[in-house]
Amino acid sequence: MTNNLTLLLKKYSVPALFLLLAFGMIFLVFASPQNKTFLIATVMMFIAGILTLLYSSGVISTKILTLLGGVAFVGAIGTLYFSTASVVNTNRHIKKYNMTYGKATYNLQDIRTAQKAYMEENAYYAPTWDDLIDFINNGKVPFVEMEGTVPSRRITEDERAFLYGDNRAIDNNMTELEALRLSKRPNPGEGLSNFKRDTVMVSFLQSKFQTRSYTEARQVAGYGAFSADSLPYIPGTKKKWNLETKKKVKLGETEYPVIKVSGKLPLAKIEGTQPEELTFGSLTTNDTGGSWEGN
Repeated sequence: MTNNLTLLLKKYSVPALFLLLAFGMIFLVFASPQNKTFLIATVMMFIAGILTLLYSSGVISTKILTLLGGVAFVGAIGTLYFSTASVVNTNRHIKKYNMTYGKATYNLQDIRTAQKAYMEENAYYAPTWDDLIDFINNGKVPFVEMEGTVPSRRITEDERAFLYGDNRAIDNNMTELEALRLSKRPNPGEGLSNFKRDTVMVSFLQSKFQTRSYTEARQVAGYGAFSADSLPYIPGTKKKWNLETKKKVKLGETEYPVIKVSGKLPLAKIEGTQPEELTFGSLTTNDTGGSWEGN
């Protein structure tokens, strides 16, 4: 009796192990979604269990088992090949998606920067891409040229008389505004001979998109040189971002200009799913936050 039981265990232990693993994998398939490679491996494990069971039971011969095993081996090699190719393609897709997503968010931030500068000059956002591109390439923005620092001292009685014409207490160190006013005098005073704060108009393009730090950041990220003409287009497509603006929207007791820029990426983060939409701004509030921010 004991010998028979031992013989049965030796005879059917391998088929039982294969089938146990196969049923466990089948349970995982029904419990949660699995990729194609896992499904193929499950089927092959189940077939291996059936074949070894039939062989152990004497239903099929060694020759047939060898033949079927060879077929299974070829199938396993094919599965391995397609699995490796799938991993390579997935990695390639992820790399391309990350580049597209990064460039898209970078460009949206540039659009927002340009639109805010346009709004400060015109009291509303650029309603068309042509208006925005013209402003980027040809617009001027105020820039404060700064030389020298505010002296770390209190103003003198003579300086107080020039600034205020009274006898107020001199308790605190000189402020930026006081230094600026005093620097305009024929004799500016101690520490003010090189003090300068002048507002000049400079090229918006040069001050924002042609600085060394900005240019190097784009190169490091692999986004290429800045071009105002390409800014309206969603990276990787010939489609433009959807630009919507309103000159005035009443929010409470105050009216504000509003803007919304939106568009779908050409690639989804996970293959087979819908590409995501990126946006910034709102047509109902003066918020210009981006959908990619804070994630």
